[in-house]
Amino acid sequence: MDEIDRKLLQLLQQNALISRAELARTVGLSLAGVHKRVHKLQTEGLIRKTVGLLDRNKLGLDLLCFLKVTFKNNLEAKNLPALRQAVEGLAEVLECYTLTGSDDAILKVAVSDHIALRDFLRRFSESQKVIGRVETCIVLEEFKEGTALPL
Repeated sequence: MDEIDRKLLQLLQQNALISRAELARTVGLSLAGVHKRVHKLQTEGLIRKTVGLLDRNKLGLDLLCFLKVTFKNNLEAKNLPALRQAVEGLAEVLECYTLTGSDDAILKVAVSDHIALRDFLRRFSESQKVIGRVETCIVLEEFKEGTALPL
């Protein structure tokens, strides 16, 4: 990956809808050259997918939470497959990570209000036989949100 590839990736992170012609003008390549490079970046997996980022507040998903999850027995092999299966079926879960430290996983969850959060927590708890404890942290204010990676 050279400096032109990095610039293409930066531009696409800022605006995935930017035209190939605009990309070509900005990086100083031909339209065919840009098309070839972007296709290569996609084929190599550097660009995994192109999505539209939606405004969750405008969609009525005003309550953002982080759920800190602790397994009943964190050494059991069934924990991760069970958690993965549960979160894949829950649209409210935006992100899920396993962790080191006192918690075993953390989930980023978006819901409309506290009633929707209560209903989500009930569904999540009922779907989980491996969860020992869930601590819910409600986001009061967002200072930085992003998807762009440092290049």
